[in-house]
Amino acid sequence: MVLWLATISSAQTEAPLELSVTTSSDRSFILTDPKEVLKHEGELVVVEGCVASATLMENINGKPLFINMFDPYPRNLFSVIIWGQDQANFLSAAEYDKKLVRISGMVEKSKSKERFTINLRNPKQITILGDCK
Repeated sequence: MVLWLATISSAQTEAPLELSVTTSSDRSFILTDPKEVLKHEGELVVVEGCVASATLMENINGKPLFINMFDPYPRNLFSVIIWGQDQANFLSAAEYDKKLVRISGMVEKSKSKERFTINLRNPKQITILGDCK
C-alpha cells in the first residue's frame, strides 16, 4: 500500500528535491496514516492528510513554518517544515491551515530525535486538495 519513490541518502539531498506526483484513481500509493509515514525514514514518500495546524515560528532561528499533519503539535507524529529562506515561494501559514494537502518529500528524523519531518523546498512538493472534513 506504499510507493517508494526512491531511497536517497542525506548526502544526495543537498539540491532541492524535484518530485512529480501524478494524480491517479489508484490511491494505494499515497500514505494517509501518520504511523505509516514513520516507517519510511530516509525515503521519498507521498503523504495525504489534513493540516491540523500551520504556524510560522518567527522567534526560532531560520523562521520555520510548521505544517502539523493529522494532529496539532505536540500530539502530531511528524511535521512538514518550510524554512524561512524558501517561504517566498509558498503560501502563508493561514492558507494551509485546516486544508487537505498532498505532500511529497523525504521523511527525516528531526534533530531532537523525537519527531519526524518532511522539509519542503519547492512549492511543487505540496498541493492543496480542498478543505478538511
